[in-house]
Parts: sequence; structure tokens; C-alpha cells
Amino acid sequence: MKEKEALNPGATMYAHGMQDIDQQAKQTSGNTQESMKKYYDRKATEQPSIEVGDLVMLNAKNLCTKQLSQKLCPKLYGEFKVLERKRCQAYKLEISPG
Repeated sequence: MKEKEALNPGATMYAHGMQDIDQQAKQTSGNTQESMKKYYDRKATEQPSIEVGDLVMLNAKNLCTKQLSQKLCPKLYGEFKVLERKRCQAYKLEISPG
């Protein structure tokens, strides 16, 4: 696409200045992303693969219980068998009554 000539030379200078600022912002953003990735990857651990039939512990963080004090509730509940994988990190568990 051919660039149109502006009647005002100040407008042309402004447009070129804005293009330079845009390029600098993109480069700085890319550098920031690389830096963040480096620090994240240093601490991140690979998640265990969970297959159908495995026994897993259920995190009680988002469970409602009848306990008066949540501080006294267990952090994890029993071993449950995985029946089905619903989504990426969602599973159907076999929970026996009792």
C-alpha cells in the first residue's frame, strides 16, 4: 500500500514518530514476556498425569462442610478413584457414601 503524501510536514513527522514508539513498545513487551517466562519456568513443575482408575486426593479448598470452624477441617479428603476425565483438569470421581 502506497503512503499518501501529507500536506502538512508536521503530520508526517508525527506519524513516523508514532511508528517508532509503536516498534519500541512491541520490542519492550517481547523482552518483558521473555523475562517473565524465564522466571516462571525456573519455579514451575510438571503436573502429574492422572489417568482413569488412578486414586487421587480431593482438595477441600472449595468444599462447603458443616464444620463450624474451617480451620479444623481437613485440607484433603480420602482417596477417590477417577472414573472419567471431563476436561483438561476436571475429573469425575467415585465417591462412596459414608
